[in-house]
Amino acid sequence: MNTHVNERIGSGAAAGAKSPTGSRPPELISATAKELLNLRRLPAMLNTAQTAALIGLAEHDIPILVSVGLLEPLGDPPPSAVKHFATVQVMELAGEIALLSKMRNALYEHWRNKNARKSPVEARPRHARNGHH
Repeated sequence: MNTHVNERIGSGAAAGAKSPTGSRPPELISATAKELLNLRRLPAMLNTAQTAALIGLAEHDIPILVSVGLLEPLGDPPPSAVKHFATVQVMELAGEIALLSKMRNALYEHWRNKNARKSPVEARPRHARNGHH
């Protein structure tokens, strides 16, 4: 376990207190995610952002997991609808190392395929920072 990070999370520095130099330390998780994780009792249904926070993923990763069948929204929502997920199911997924590994591999594969589809022109940097091409 990373005790240095855990100490920072539990300390006043993570709660928004300024460091001795006067700058704020980097925020490890969003305020919304922190609020969700500090609830005494989680809601029965989670939206996409809450689901991502509970699993430890980015919000844009959730639709990828839904598309490959590793995460299932409640009901039969139309494609453009806000998706909700059962907290019980999300917690079960988060507790299974094999499923977490499948999720991570699905995300790696998605981005690998997406990046491979880029044309060589899209993959090149547009302009060098010093003004030379």
